[in-house]
Amino acid sequence: MRIRSLAAALIAALLALSLAACTPGSGATSSGVTPPTNPATSAVTTPSDDPEQTSSPLPTTPAAGYPFALAGLPRIDGSTANIPLISLVIQRLTGVPAAVADNAVKTTGTPQAYQNLVSGETDLLLVYEADSDTKRLITESGTKLEYHPIGRDALVFFTNSSNPVKSLTTAQYKDIYTGKLTNWKQVGGKDATIIGYQRPEASGSQALFRKYVVGNAKLAKAPADRISGEMGEIIDGVASYANSGNALGYSVYYYLANMYAVDGITMLGVGGVQPSKQTLADGSYPYTNDFFAVIRADEPAGSPARTVLAWLLSADGSKAVADAGYVPAK
Repeated sequence: MRIRSLAAALIAALLALSLAACTPGSGATSSGVTPPTNPATSAVTTPSDDPEQTSSPLPTTPAAGYPFALAGLPRIDGSTANIPLISLVIQRLTGVPAAVADNAVKTTGTPQAYQNLVSGETDLLLVYEADSDTKRLITESGTKLEYHPIGRDALVFFTNSSNPVKSLTTAQYKDIYTGKLTNWKQVGGKDATIIGYQRPEASGSQALFRKYVVGNAKLAKAPADRISGEMGEIIDGVASYANSGNALGYSVYYYLANMYAVDGITMLGVGGVQPSKQTLADGSYPYTNDFFAVIRADEPAGSPARTVLAWLLSADGSKAVADAGYVPAK
């Protein structure tokens, strides 16, 4: 009986292995190196919760007309606000559906992405400008990086839509965050205390905040619950603070306009210039800043990272930036 049981178990195991080996793969033989110029342009979708989709082996053979199979792409990391672009790049270079591309996106945020590139844990970044400490760490590492502007975004300030203030000057923003201005009536608003939300020092939006507004000035101390680690937290906090309009925060334009638009929030201008795709494109909005495709300078010629970089710098790459809803770099 024991021998029969063992034999039955062995047969069952071999049958399971045989069935697994017969599972059809995906992908087809590539017919060229130039991706189709007009694939689906969906840039933002909800990642699939299908466990079979997320656990299936990545295709290793390019689909017809596409230069890469999903498994052949370089390792791509980057900023949270560049997630939709990374997904669309994957779609345009491999031909996979948007949901599959979304599930393939793995980002760690601006500062960590730079550290991953320096340490060799990733190959290509689509990323915002680094903060000063991260730049220092890159320099100290001795690793040379190549920075290629591919799009434009901007630092934006926002408040609750019930706030009558619509625009402030750079000096006023700085005085608020350094504690010199504390009441909205000092800048043309209601008699209410200004509740200023902040981002962590290493975040991409904090780097722009330092670059364009406060420099190295010491910021007024903010309670821990007003320093938002996640980009969405600061927006939710300002939108809902005490059901009033006296909170103030900052983020990047694309994230606020396209990825995390919520009711009850309005973007503020700078010196009367409102942030928009048009004012970012023509440079009239003063806090406009490039974001980049970044690789290591020692990346070999012809490598997947350099091939994707060349595509990003081409007309097709610029179109992908625009189709994802960003403003392409000049």
